[in-house]
Amino acid sequence: MEEKRQRRGVDFFGLAALDYPVPRHADTLWYSLGGITLGSFIVAFLSGFGLTQFYNPSPEAAYGSVRFITESPVLGLFRGLHYWSVNIGFALLILHMLRVLFTAAYRPPRTVNYLVGVALLVTVFMLYFTGTVIRWDQEAYEALEHFLATAGLLGGAGRFFSSDFALSTSMLARMYGLHIAVLPAVLIAGVVVHLLYVRYFGISPKPFQDQEEYERSKAGRTFSLHLRRLLGYGLILFGVLLGLAYLAPPGLLNAPVPGVESTKPPWPFWVFYPLEGVMGAGGILAGSFLILAGLLLVPSLGLVIRAERTRFLVGNLIVAAGVIVWFVLLLVTYLSPTMKHL
Repeated sequence: MEEKRQRRGVDFFGLAALDYPVPRHADTLWYSLGGITLGSFIVAFLSGFGLTQFYNPSPEAAYGSVRFITESPVLGLFRGLHYWSVNIGFALLILHMLRVLFTAAYRPPRTVNYLVGVALLVTVFMLYFTGTVIRWDQEAYEALEHFLATAGLLGGAGRFFSSDFALSTSMLARMYGLHIAVLPAVLIAGVVVHLLYVRYFGISPKPFQDQEEYERSKAGRTFSLHLRRLLGYGLILFGVLLGLAYLAPPGLLNAPVPGVESTKPPWPFWVFYPLEGVMGAGGILAGSFLILAGLLLVPSLGLVIRAERTRFLVGNLIVAAGVIVWFVLLLVTYLSPTMKHL
């Protein structure tokens, strides 16, 4: 009788839907990266909401408002939480994407969900970029200038991102609107769709795991138990973020000086820096195209390679080559002096 009453309580809140079975390997850290990444972005969302109350998106006042936030003990801690949750969340997102690629979790029937994940990756890139711009220090100003130069290469397709598109407001205010409204809405919608797909098709099996073994691995394991483990990881992550926010608060460069290039881009964009040095703003376009092409190529291998093990091997070789190139470009950027590209 007591068990029935508890079950009715769970059903009242709709939590019974969390009792669907999950495989044993879902509890490993490797397969929990997606949930941990989501936890990091929740911290970023909540801390960012607090910071919006003290930020002024006017070009004349933006830098001063960020300076005020940075120098305030409480607001500075919030800014540190926001900064570190975004950076660690971005790194976790890349690791999660690599896990999906190396374990071939993009295979049908999960291919559409993989494409949703790629769209989420692009959205997070844009969120990181717009967040950099609204800081409105020298690095932020240079980042915006490089972005506008790149958008200008797109002709009419890039007009939305030009200063002439909306003369009634500043480019900074438009970036702020994208950062706090448009892009978060896209991210939330994408995450909901992503999670619904995971709920419907289940957590992907391990490579070459047959269906019978996959079903046996679900015995006695439900998502509600998996969620407890994720919450534990989340608490550890929050402790790390809080410690970093307090011990290593993010700095702020000088107010922007037009016509000067004295900084390198933030680390997620280091991959484009050497390409821009060779090709100018076109290097950013070329690099973006190659990354997207690679992410879309791997799940497309099934159209031309029928043998599963061969397809898996070729896919992993492509991913490994991409990771090596990515690390080489990061290293080149780290070792290179600051260069003038525009």
